[in-house]
Amino acid sequence: MVVCTHRAERLPELLEAVASLRRQQLPPTSVLVVVDEGPDLERQVRSALADLATDADPAADDADAATDAAGPPVRVLGLGRNRGVSIARTEGARALDTDLVAFLDDDAVAHPDWLAVLADVLVDSAVLGAGGRSDAVFLAPRPRWLPEEFLWTVGCSYRGQPRTRARVRNVYGGCALLRREVFVDLGGFHPEIGHRDGFSGGGEEAEFCLRASAATGGVFAYEPATGIDHRVPGWRLTWRYYLGRCVAEGRMKARLARLGPGSTLGPERSFAVRLPVAIVRYLLAPPAGVGRSAAFGVVAGGLAVTVGMMLDAVAVRGGRR
Repeated sequence: MVVCTHRAERLPELLEAVASLRRQQLPPTSVLVVVDEGPDLERQVRSALADLATDADPAADDADAATDAAGPPVRVLGLGRNRGVSIARTEGARALDTDLVAFLDDDAVAHPDWLAVLADVLVDSAVLGAGGRSDAVFLAPRPRWLPEEFLWTVGCSYRGQPRTRARVRNVYGGCALLRREVFVDLGGFHPEIGHRDGFSGGGEEAEFCLRASAATGGVFAYEPATGIDHRVPGWRLTWRYYLGRCVAEGRMKARLARLGPGSTLGPERSFAVRLPVAIVRYLLAPPAGVGRSAAFGVVAGGLAVTVGMMLDAVAVRGGRR
């Protein structure tokens, strides 16, 4: 079980994330907190986890072996500096010796049956990994212009995802259970893709899952019967963040289309063709029940994704990528 953290202000949320793992119906063998930042934050994390362990078990005094009678041991791995979530999760998986590795965001709380349900999905040997729902917990009023279809911009499940267990192209890295040996043997997440210091963008999950499927013939699954509660702070509910995240998504899709193995990234390539048509249709005739603000959010977000794809193309032509 790997939980990555890189911000001191998230310490309270990190402790809640760890506590939710101790309440799992299927307890993890161990919990590894990867500190994707410098020594100061690592010291704070170790101290906070030691306090958490002491509250649960007065005999515990070491954050590297913190545990209580009902929970798994909790260890800390410091990376020394911010290297990005892709590297942090990969290094965390390498530091474990379990058959499966689960990833949970540090600002999320896992449902009690989360690991049990996802582990049941992996009983099928053809399944390389499984993910669950990421339910949004808004810490500020949700803007009317933020559409259900674009909740992926804040790391949450969105309209259009399967409502029952289904095969999917890729799982979401903050709410996933993977076969560790496959993950490690294939090199984990691409180190130059994903959220990192000074850059907000995803894509590492899609790149890895496509690479893993091509290499092994295995598949990935989405199981909406369980999941996590994912906090969404107010600073993510602004036009600036929303549009920036959409632009980053467009750049990521364009990059994946270049990095991906053969035709497996056809959806990324066709995205540039389909998106403008979808925008026009949504603007002229928004679906029933969708207000004008949300319709405008879809249009603005779609255009921002398109801009991101164009910016990446310009950067490639200019020799900057």
